[in-house]
Amino acid sequence: MPRFLFLVACASIVASTMVVAQGPVDLNGVWGAAALPPAVEPGKSVRWLLPLKGVDPEGTDVFKGLDRIQVNNRAAAPNKPAYKPELVAKVKELSDKQGVLDPAFYCKPQGVPRMGPPSQIVQTPGQVVFLYGASNLFRIIPTDGRPHRADADPSYMGDSIGRFEGDTLVVDVTNFNDDTWLGSDGYFHSEKMHVVERLTRKGDVLTYTATVEDPLVLATPWTLPVRQLKLSKSAADALLEAPPCVEHDAPHIVTLDHH
Repeated sequence: MPRFLFLVACASIVASTMVVAQGPVDLNGVWGAAALPPAVEPGKSVRWLLPLKGVDPEGTDVFKGLDRIQVNNRAAAPNKPAYKPELVAKVKELSDKQGVLDPAFYCKPQGVPRMGPPSQIVQTPGQVVFLYGASNLFRIIPTDGRPHRADADPSYMGDSIGRFEGDTLVVDVTNFNDDTWLGSDGYFHSEKMHVVERLTRKGDVLTYTATVEDPLVLATPWTLPVRQLKLSKSAADALLEAPPCVEHDAPHIVTLDHH
């Protein structure tokens, strides 16, 4: 059995034997996007038509036009990390070369907080386990009051410890390496980054937020846009092992278009 499937199976068994989850709120379950596209019957397909201003669908520069729209839309978004003035030029340079410099493009973990909320949560006495179905990654978060580890090497997902504040799980994350970005527009960070994630359950909806502090590069703390997830009640939504990431495109890149 693949290692990830074995972990999911074991975690599911542990969760199923729990009578009451530790903490004031039960976060166990598979969590998916709160708003899903219309269901499609097996064997059928659905076609989405997206009008894109300034892009000729019959032309030869469709991908260039899509890239331009995507970059402009993100640049106009009101909620972006605020970098120190002397680092703004570096962010722009990384963004311009995102197609060849983004660490995630080379099959590296996206890291916290870019990887977002987990696909499944397994809550047991003294710890919470986050499973990420799309990337075969997991995080084990102690909730027994222990401090951050002093002997851990910096990593993509950092060192996490958790605590409950009412019906909210608060996850404090430190000890990162600097080989991830906060987003695809060159939003780099240093090893001094500190992330606080909050997961609040109301009924069958889980709200996820994350706030980033980095005294070396950010002028002010940055809070990611709120994400909401819905609890799955279908056995068909059980996590499966994702195909391994294999990078084939890097040797063939000839433009700086975003990916």
